[in-house]
Amino acid sequence: MQLEIFEPSLCCPSGVCGPEPDKELIELQNVLQMLAKVNIKPERYAINQSPMAFVNNPVVKDFMRTEGPSKLPVTVLDGKIIKQEGYPTLEELAQHIPQLKDVKPDGKILGIFS
Repeated sequence: MQLEIFEPSLCCPSGVCGPEPDKELIELQNVLQMLAKVNIKPERYAINQSPMAFVNNPVVKDFMRTEGPSKLPVTVLDGKIIKQEGYPTLEELAQHIPQLKDVKPDGKILGIFS
């Protein structure tokens, strides 16, 4: 199973940089922790840091040509777009990744910022 997240320009992937934490990125970190519990490690590509990942992926390249960067982030699972214009939630991913249905969120680590 290949899970990839193609993101807009980022200064840091965690969301806890700058004067105000980015709650959407912090929630993504919680989701990534849940994915790790079922041995799934998605690849993340910010357009400003990994532009060739956008060019080399035909699905994302076509998406960027038709929709443009304003529709990022986009989540791709096994070559199919499963979410655009936002990061996937645990519930959304569980619809595509059955083993996530039994995983419980861990609010002790990054959840304190949510």
